[in-house]
Amino acid sequence: MRFNEYGLLEPGDYPMTFSQLKESILVKGEEDSLLPWDSFWRSRLVENLEVCVKQLWTCGVEEIYIDGSFCTDKYQPNDIDGYFIPPDPKAVFDGRLIEELNRLDPYKCWGWNRHRLDEYGNLQLEMWHRYRVELFPHCMGVYSGVENDQGQNMKFDEFFRRERDFDMVKGIVKLMKG
Repeated sequence: MRFNEYGLLEPGDYPMTFSQLKESILVKGEEDSLLPWDSFWRSRLVENLEVCVKQLWTCGVEEIYIDGSFCTDKYQPNDIDGYFIPPDPKAVFDGRLIEELNRLDPYKCWGWNRHRLDEYGNLQLEMWHRYRVELFPHCMGVYSGVENDQGQNMKFDEFFRRERDFDMVKGIVKLMKG
């Protein structure tokens, strides 16, 4: 795994366990890079991500993908973004999944309504305020709120595989148990 000339992972899915992620260029940086790198902050983000992902695994979620600035050569990413595929999409809509996740989380931060501002005035999820992680359900009827170049609201699997300007496809990490 390496970053391309744009600071992105080459297109594709990169399956990784947490042990592999902690040892990867996403946390440690590239050995031959002259770019500054905040491994300490990136390690903390991964520790927080692991808490959230273990809660998802406990609820039967198997497919979890991460991306955002964490999966780029940015010195200090703001957070880790991602999505997961719920085994029972109905549980997303009727609130059962959030209830189950919040029973596991001591901070009760699961939910997908943004109602608290960050230091820059942006609305963020409770999960972001506690863990600096945002994980969204990817299922029928749930969209990112961002339009693609055809003017269609993108689903999370499309949104997270596109560079911010949507003119190139990029790689993402698929988290694996291990």
